[in-house]
Amino acid sequence: MNKLIIGLLIVAAGAGVFFYFNQRTCNKPAQDSLTKEWIVGKWKIVSYQPVTDSVQPMYQYDFQKEGLALRSISDSAKADSSHYEWSKTNELVFKENVVDSIVQTFTVLKLTQDSLQVKSQNNFEIHFTRLK
Repeated sequence: MNKLIIGLLIVAAGAGVFFYFNQRTCNKPAQDSLTKEWIVGKWKIVSYQPVTDSVQPMYQYDFQKEGLALRSISDSAKADSSHYEWSKTNELVFKENVVDSIVQTFTVLKLTQDSLQVKSQNNFEIHFTRLK
């Protein structure tokens, strides 16, 4: 009888330890918050999904801290500029000028130090990789 009680106590203690550590890992903050600073730097478009045109230009973007985004085709010296900002819902919003009311919004699907994946309002996914 004593062996049965000791065995039940050990199982109960093991279950308690399991639930304690499982609850600690579940209470970590969600990854819903992006590290927005990771977008700063030079990025190159790797692919568009779905592909609509086989000669779609593969732009390079240079995102700067002050909200300026320079866009060029490969290594050309000529670059277009636009402004970007983060919305309250972690969407990337592009404007031609800071005061423009017409915006192009992208949902950020993935942002790591090496990879950026966004989805446009018309359901095109664009995959970027960081240039070194």
